[in-house]
Amino acid sequence: MDRSRSLAAALLVSFLAPDLAGAADPRPSARRELRRRTLTIDDQTLGSLPEIHVAGGAATILAFQVPVKDGGAFIGDVRSLFYLPQQSDKTLILIPKADLAQPVPLNVTLADGTLLSFQLTSVPRESDVQVDVVVALEERAAPDSAPALRATIEQLRSELDGCQAASAGAGASKIAALLMEQNLDEPQAYDRHVLRGGDKQNRLLVGARWIYRLAGLTYLVFTVENRDPSRSWVLDRAEVKLTGGGDSLDLPVLAAATEMPILAPGTGEKVVVAFKTPGQAPAHRYTVTFVEKDGGRRVVLEGLSP
Repeated sequence: MDRSRSLAAALLVSFLAPDLAGAADPRPSARRELRRRTLTIDDQTLGSLPEIHVAGGAATILAFQVPVKDGGAFIGDVRSLFYLPQQSDKTLILIPKADLAQPVPLNVTLADGTLLSFQLTSVPRESDVQVDVVVALEERAAPDSAPALRATIEQLRSELDGCQAASAGAGASKIAALLMEQNLDEPQAYDRHVLRGGDKQNRLLVGARWIYRLAGLTYLVFTVENRDPSRSWVLDRAEVKLTGGGDSLDLPVLAAATEMPILAPGTGEKVVVAFKTPGQAPAHRYTVTFVEKDGGRRVVLEGLSP
């Protein structure tokens, strides 16, 4: 309702303003052609100042495809040259008090952050009664504008395709990070089994907690507590071996994800080790070795089984 009243008030002023404009500028005005046109602003024309032709006492409506920011219209020396501009969602109504002797700049900021600049001028033979402004920016679009959002969607689609084509190791790292975010003591949506085993070596208390099997991969979840009061601990790599039943097979580790990059003294974290699920017999067990980065500490857990 308020927007309709503003529009009606602006149009009423446009009918009453010619008398006032005549008092300000007594020169007779030539008969003008009233035009409605479309103005397209793209990356090539954004830096230019497209002209909007206005006439004293006549309303010119600028119509946009997206809303205009509240208070987003700025006209130089507006009080002496123009009646108060009327803004209503996607429209801006301009009424000059008299024909403009010199061009006047107009800046309009749209709700999506796009800044548009125009040049208001008066010409003898024509006047714009309405200008439909079409913004077709691609490279310099505002972050929230439709072209920018389309470009973002295309970029995300490309990145998603790249993720789908990534190696098994990259996928394993992603899932390992996901598992590490889970609370160890709450029910989970995953099919998992308790992993039995643990030891305290080199002032590191390591406990085996859970084993997940998912999409041909196995994930072993451990807790590591650094009980050394003076030394931090950083995991360099994990090694996994399948043992038992007369077998001893090294399993390539696809991911060894830690909860923290550096385990400070007196703190603990979760560690997830991922590898391709091997063919197993009931007698098989896992041996997992954690190797410290730039240090000599190693922790070996043997006989791990669900």
